[in-house]
Amino acid sequence: MVVTGKEGICVARRRLISLGLGLAGLLAVAAIGVVIQYRNEWLEKRVQVIQPGRLVRGAWQRPTPLRRIIAREGIKTIVTLTAINSTDHKFIDQTRVVREQGIDWVIIPMRGSRATVEQMAIAADLLADPDRQPVFFHCVAGHHRTSLAHAAYLIRHEGYTAEQAWKAVSTLSWARPEALVDRNDQFLIEEFARVQATLSPAREESGFWEVGSGKHAQTASATSSGGDRPGGGAPRDLDHLESGARQLRSGPAGPNLPIGSDVDVEASTDPS
Repeated sequence: MVVTGKEGICVARRRLISLGLGLAGLLAVAAIGVVIQYRNEWLEKRVQVIQPGRLVRGAWQRPTPLRRIIAREGIKTIVTLTAINSTDHKFIDQTRVVREQGIDWVIIPMRGSRATVEQMAIAADLLADPDRQPVFFHCVAGHHRTSLAHAAYLIRHEGYTAEQAWKAVSTLSWARPEALVDRNDQFLIEEFARVQATLSPAREESGFWEVGSGKHAQTASATSSGGDRPGGGAPRDLDHLESGARQLRSGPAGPNLPIGSDVDVEASTDPS
């Protein structure tokens, strides 16, 4: 049947509108894909200033936002709270930024969203070192290991109780204090508060890896024949750690971390 006149015009118009809506939908889906793919390249993830001019916490950043954080906060030292192999792309990218900026980089090989109380003490002491501040400290997703180091610092160097330290980290916008993993964090914080006064990790048994090209890395390399190998008495196996995927609890971090300096977006996965 041939449609003519006003009815035909209406049919053609409806078809054009339908086609336009379909194209708009496709463009919207494509745009969302581009945003998801590239947002981590430009936007900061779970960044929170803890003490201005001294301590900033966050997730693992891509080079562009990391450079921005370093410049904005005057960062002198990065403390990474995760085991990672030197062939991992995250390690390679961050190495370039660290060398370019001439800052220190320390790795404490915490594994599987957990830390030993000794590692928590090491992290707390590094964060409290005025010669290293301002410090940017992070794990992968900026949640569990970062909160354990944050709480350990508050307990060991700011006189917080376990309850006060837990409140400080459990009220962050991305925290889920009723979740099992977060409750495990609370248990570790309580255990650390109980025993931390007996912990005094010596430099030669420090268990951290000086990377980077800053002052402390140069000092470490001067006393070690290993070049970029862990210096200052750090364990020799720290440059042979698990790959980036294996050191996570449940796969890579993915694109769904909250972004910006203070956000309420819920992450669909939390592998920190």
